[in-house]
Amino acid sequence: MTDALKLFLVEDDDNIALLICSWLERAGYQVTRCRTAADALIVLGHNSYDLVLLDHRLPDMAGLDLLDAFGREGITTPALIVTAYGDEQIATRALQAGALDYIVKDPGLNFLSELPKRVHESVTRDRLQQLNRLLIAALESARDGIMITDLQGTILHVNHALERMTGFARAELIGQNPRLLKNPQNAAELFEGMWQTILTRASWQGDLTNRRKDGNLVDVSLTVSPIVDSRGQLTHFVGIQRDNSERKFLERQLLQAQKMQSVGTLAGGVAHEFNNLLAGISGYASLGLREGGLGITVREFLQNISNLAERAASLTRQMLAFARKPALVRRPVHMRELIQSTAELVTRTMHTQVTVECPANGQAEDLFVEADANQLQQAVVNLAINARDAQADAASIVFRLHRAVLEAGKAAFPETVPPGDYVVVQVEDHGSGMTPEVLNQALDPFFTTKPVGQGTGLGLPVVFGIVRGHQGFLTIDSEPGRGTCIGIYLPRLADPAEHKAHFDFESGQVVEPEGIPGRTILVLDDEPAVRDVIRRFLEIAGHNVACAASSAEALEVLSNGMQIDLLILDLMMPREDGVSAFQLLRKLRPQLPVLLCTGLVAALPAQELVQARSVTVLRKPFRMNELWYAVNQALAAERALG
Repeated sequence: MTDALKLFLVEDDDNIALLICSWLERAGYQVTRCRTAADALIVLGHNSYDLVLLDHRLPDMAGLDLLDAFGREGITTPALIVTAYGDEQIATRALQAGALDYIVKDPGLNFLSELPKRVHESVTRDRLQQLNRLLIAALESARDGIMITDLQGTILHVNHALERMTGFARAELIGQNPRLLKNPQNAAELFEGMWQTILTRASWQGDLTNRRKDGNLVDVSLTVSPIVDSRGQLTHFVGIQRDNSERKFLERQLLQAQKMQSVGTLAGGVAHEFNNLLAGISGYASLGLREGGLGITVREFLQNISNLAERAASLTRQMLAFARKPALVRRPVHMRELIQSTAELVTRTMHTQVTVECPANGQAEDLFVEADANQLQQAVVNLAINARDAQADAASIVFRLHRAVLEAGKAAFPETVPPGDYVVVQVEDHGSGMTPEVLNQALDPFFTTKPVGQGTGLGLPVVFGIVRGHQGFLTIDSEPGRGTCIGIYLPRLADPAEHKAHFDFESGQVVEPEGIPGRTILVLDDEPAVRDVIRRFLEIAGHNVACAASSAEALEVLSNGMQIDLLILDLMMPREDGVSAFQLLRKLRPQLPVLLCTGLVAALPAQELVQARSVTVLRKPFRMNELWYAVNQALAAERALG
């Protein structure tokens, strides 16, 4: 025996101890000896051994009592009883107390020749038992569900994870066939191929859907492997199942994000180019309406042009919102006022009963967000329309407003809401609800469950674009027959700043501060119609205006010494990089305030410019009063900075 085991002998008889040590050391074992139980407890408490050889009768304690003391002291070294006073009763008590084996010291000392073999067998048995306990613990601790069957497929063992995954208790599974978990929708060819593979002693792996005890379905990844004995005979099968629900959900999230990005990029590009055209059309129509002596018919035509341009501008805003690049004019928005005014609008226009639930004790007065009120209201109205259409009888909708402070992430659609302080707006109905299949396509552009001609399929995608444009998140809780609750999570504005301008929910307009006329303004835009409209608008407000079609022309104006109070710069010029133009002109006039004029204010590279000193933003297309307000705001901000 080559295994140099470390043994500990507890024997009070010196002669017997000498003989035992001699025989064991001759077999290649290392032996340490003590005489009393007290000494044994001290030594074993500080040292490790492979086996304790324990005399049954010691001067200070019986061997069986010492085994009990081992348990109380946390000593786990296995023990073998060696004594001259042996009978079946003592042997039984020794094994029950935890001893591995029992050997009798016969008067002829024949036990000595057998002792090395019995020691080796005891240590081997203990190591196998420890390994078996470790394997069982590992099996039960595994995250994946594990099932062991015989060759006919009868379940012999399952672990805790499989119980949780299937909803069946262990006693309900053992003795059954795995077809208990079979989903009828799985193709029969799937299982035929699996049996053909594993019966050839090869492992099989695949994805399938199992049925839980409660009837719900769960997506799993299954690996089935054969078990063979030492002779190479096939004896059992082991199946390992992993719950793929979370992975499938993340895959759907990724696919949805990719689709939204690709379609959104196209929509954003088209909308930006269209905005430039609308800026000229709307601008000239507004200028024409200011002319005196217009005939009734001409005035009506111009007004129709202006109205149609505004409708087209609304469409481009929807496209930009869908592209998650909304042209936002952000100001502090009082959410209780917005929700109540929207509820009144929905009630009047859609003849729908709307219930508004706000926090008690005046907490709703503190719920502000920084947002574009028009777009935020549009998002809530879109959700209200969907809620109304989901209900066959008299529609009833709930608008709910509250604050949520999340300490951990919250599952959302299609991504998780990170921890933070949020204002939450929920729109709830008690209609038909959505099936999982419909829910997976809810954000797909142009997807709708409504009859042909009754839905565009853009309502919820536009809401998603608006919400993401405000750095917010969307949650959807829906079940067939139980209605739908859609939540909008927006970052809460803790300390709304003082603003001279405010949003009036009755008129739907921004109330403007007093103007700052008589300034000299340089307009840089490569679109002639846009330059001309801006020039005319500003001259009506009493400003002096110079125009440039390129950064080179703008540099020439600034280099000639003209005192410029404000630069209006088109950021997205197809023939020139707006960022480079900004940096070039700022290098010449570092303190010059700049008004960025573009339809994609939320898109890069505008973000890096917005953070620069004395920079404000105006979206295209704009009304005359919106241009005046933006100019006044930029000039007032520069004056405040000194």
